Amino acid sequence: MSKIILFIAFICLCVAVQAQDREICRRIRERCDSRAERNGRTNDVSDIFNENCRRLDRRWRNISRCELAWATCQLTLERCETLSCDNVRRVLTRRPNE
Repeated sequence: MSKIILFIAFICLCVAVQAQDREICRRIRERCDSRAERNGRTNDVSDIFNENCRRLDRRWRNISRCELAWATCQLTLERCETLSCDNVRRVLTRRPNE
């Protein structure tokens, strides 16, 4: 019986942590979007990332500083994946559902 309770507690903890990670990423996106006019659409990091991805894929669409920040948060906190052009593209294609 105690193993079942421990298992249920673990599942509840995992769900709570995942919900918290989503909230963190949502706040990062909102904060960046609210400051986009003042800070600009791109920065050195997003420019370098876009240049690198364009070298790998000529069809690469430039992404903004905020899109890169949001995708980075999604990949590191929620998915535990590396920051690559393909992974960022996958995250950004599901962004409207987020």
